[in-house]
Amino acid sequence: MAEQSQNSSQFNRDPVTPKEFFGYNMGALPGAFFGSFMGQIQAFYFKWLGLGWDWIVIAQILFAVWNVLNDPLFGILQNRTKTRSGRYIPWIKWCAPLFSVAFVLVFFPPSAWRGGDPSVQLPLFIWYLATQALYDTFFTIIYLAHVALLPQMTFAAVERTKISVLYALLSLVGGVASGALPLAFLTNPNAEKIANFQILVIVFAGLALIPWILVVKWVKERPEFLPPDNDVSLLESFKIVFKNPSGRIYIIYDGISVGILNILLTGLTFMFEWLFGLISGVPRVNPNWSFMDAMPAVILLVVGAVAGAIVQLQIPKRRDIKTAIQVGLICQAIGFFVAFIGAIPDPNNPVGAYADPYNIWLFGAGLAIGFFGLVTDFIYHNPMRGDTIDYDELTTGERHESIYAGIGCIFSKPMISVALAIVPAILAAFGLKQVNTDPSTPVLGVPSGDYNTATLGVAVACLLVPAILATLGAIAWKWYPLDRKALDAMHVELEKIHAQKRSERLTNDGKSKFVS
Repeated sequence: MAEQSQNSSQFNRDPVTPKEFFGYNMGALPGAFFGSFMGQIQAFYFKWLGLGWDWIVIAQILFAVWNVLNDPLFGILQNRTKTRSGRYIPWIKWCAPLFSVAFVLVFFPPSAWRGGDPSVQLPLFIWYLATQALYDTFFTIIYLAHVALLPQMTFAAVERTKISVLYALLSLVGGVASGALPLAFLTNPNAEKIANFQILVIVFAGLALIPWILVVKWVKERPEFLPPDNDVSLLESFKIVFKNPSGRIYIIYDGISVGILNILLTGLTFMFEWLFGLISGVPRVNPNWSFMDAMPAVILLVVGAVAGAIVQLQIPKRRDIKTAIQVGLICQAIGFFVAFIGAIPDPNNPVGAYADPYNIWLFGAGLAIGFFGLVTDFIYHNPMRGDTIDYDELTTGERHESIYAGIGCIFSKPMISVALAIVPAILAAFGLKQVNTDPSTPVLGVPSGDYNTATLGVAVACLLVPAILATLGAIAWKWYPLDRKALDAMHVELEKIHAQKRSERLTNDGKSKFVS
């Protein structure tokens, strides 16, 4: 078995304090809370409010433009910040309340705009676009700063992985706790469910403020990494990232992983209804099908995810993070494709009625393999980004955490828009369209009566597309350069650089010489 490098104590043992450990990880909860709700934004706007899929596509194209621009912009502004609290903490402190307000606005358009009436499509489109842009602006500000903190909190891979594991667990707990609720209210929705859903939006917006108070209070930045001159231009920022070979592959991986996750989140309620067989309000071949009949797929998914977490934590002990992520992408490609095959409806089903899932066990087995691989991203995405930023420090002499957090998103942020646009577009192309304006029932249905094709559309959007993305990601990941040998050599040199910075940049009481 390969052994951990003993060349550099800082990269083998660099523990964080308990307060920093738990304080930083509490920042996972607001993102998990809000992500669970925002992941269902298409179910809210497309399925319930009746915003046309063509308006959604236009909005996502415009949204993608702002999404691409705002991350590098705020990454540079945060890199230029110079205060006694550091470069990143002040941004979290002042913008967290606005983040919660923006989240609430997304889900509170005027109720009179519902129903698919052509006269309200334009104002509903404007609200959909403007509130998403506002929400994403504060999401960008907060999470660029939060992500930038981890690589300098500790340089030990073991510590970074510990933080990421707890971060993933809190994201899971927060996501499940908050995610089951919008899923329950937006699956087969009605007016009463939507009213309760909106109450929950306000409740979680308030709860999300508490973790940020703990982050600001307990997490501290390292003053030796505040440079004497951090006035980096936009062009220089792009050069910094793209000259870094691991930075280039990281951008591709970030886009692929974010695209897969957002497609799965966007399609979640549609999958529960059409692929797990829980759709209501349509004619059915077997009206007795229930959630218990879908349990084999649910159980297999959970078992796959748990097994994936256990196995993935062992891989870097024998190999490295590069190998763990490669295994994860390959499993996602295979698993989601198998699930897609299992979700294809029986061609002999009668037209005019929805038939039960045809291969629930094959569908579940595919989900198990796919989620075995998906958990890899939650565990190793942040440690891998930390390694990439460490390599940048080796080549440039300075740390640019927020620049990497910002420019690293130039592919992933547009992929969010792609996910939000491609799911409703595919569903509409396969026959799932607006059928009524009854304020008490969902707007979407299958006017052609071809439920087989509609079910196939959900499988294509929610399973086949992620399988294709994971395949592309696995191919690109082969060129990621930071294997164990490269990391060991890098750590030796960085240890010397950090010792020099502490000597040259800190006063006798451990404060930065560059902040008065």
